[in-house]
Amino acid sequence: MSDFESTNLSDRDEARAFLVDMARALAANGTPAHRLEEAMTAVAERLGFEAEFFATPTSVFASIAEPGKVAVTTMTRTQPSDINAERLVRLDELLEDVLAGEVTPAEGRRLGREIQASPDRYGTWATAASIGIASACASLFFGGGLEEMLATLLVGLVVGMLAIVSVRLRELARLVEFACGFVSALGAAVLASYVEPMNVKIVTLAGVIALVPGLSLTVAINELATRNLVAGGARLIGAVMILVSIGFGVALGVQVASMMKLDKVAEASELPGWTEYAALLVAPVALAVLFRVPPRFFGMVTVIGVCAYLAASKGAEVLGPELGVSVGAAAVGVLSNLYGRLANRPVALVMMPAIILLVPGAIGFRSVSSFLDADALAGLQAAFTALLVGVSLVAGLLIANVAVPAKRSL
Repeated sequence: MSDFESTNLSDRDEARAFLVDMARALAANGTPAHRLEEAMTAVAERLGFEAEFFATPTSVFASIAEPGKVAVTTMTRTQPSDINAERLVRLDELLEDVLAGEVTPAEGRRLGREIQASPDRYGTWATAASIGIASACASLFFGGGLEEMLATLLVGLVVGMLAIVSVRLRELARLVEFACGFVSALGAAVLASYVEPMNVKIVTLAGVIALVPGLSLTVAINELATRNLVAGGARLIGAVMILVSIGFGVALGVQVASMMKLDKVAEASELPGWTEYAALLVAPVALAVLFRVPPRFFGMVTVIGVCAYLAASKGAEVLGPELGVSVGAAAVGVLSNLYGRLANRPVALVMMPAIILLVPGAIGFRSVSSFLDADALAGLQAAFTALLVGVSLVAGLLIANVAVPAKRSL
């Protein structure tokens, strides 16, 4: 008999409302559909309910019933959002406390609302700085030199501030990807007129890399692979639309730069090999800030991120760049699942910042850019490569989940 089966109707209604609130909160903090459905179904069963959950990027349906009774179905609206690892950890701990009987469902609802209303650990400037640092590291990974890194740091800071301000302005939020693409392209061209030599394309791509939906594309493929077709299809279309918006913004920025006679072409200077490894130590921390990972987990995020990058590099030497990503993804999955089991923490806490180093966002951006340049063949080739990399990455994660199953769904 469940711990909740002896409670009265009011308490049972509170338990049902708690399940709905938790499903909404998990969706609002970036939990993929398949993980949300698995986690909430397991929680509902332990609370003595027969329940089914259906999640999409913009809504969550919950059909909850007591044994032998008619189910009550609830639909809640959500907005697609980035992962907030700290809130996910706190929500996960709250679920465990309710299941252990240490917190009542009614109290759990109140605590859940407090978690949702809690301010971000990192303020505006720290977030913008992290976007700039991540962009500078990306420019090095793309083959940029010192000039490109410094220029990308500045462009990334401006893009980060614009993205943060857009969250508070609904009208701007609908154009933020387009605006950031325009700022990145025009800003790179303007800086190139003062700093020579500088590869404008590298700065343009790296400057907006934080907004390129490579992770959304990967999550969409993962949801499709786990037969969550509606959620995966919707997320895939959303990722494509973001790519198109960024692409159009970049195209407009390039045209304005051309009209201003700022369209210079130059090759990037080379940096010593050790700088790549230095950037590899910095990038995971910057990404961890963007995913709102608490500082005490930065060390593990960095270790898994470095292992992922090195494993993908070695895999690319043997299997090629497209299939080599699966080796890095498998390393991320195995290490993240092991950490989740040993530390009793959600896997997403350390997995997402590490996996972002492998996602095919830059390739997808190049596909849109090629189409805008009227190079359909190159665009199709880049699009197919991005899809292949995404599938390869998801395959690596699925293999890791079989080799070392996660202890919990989140």
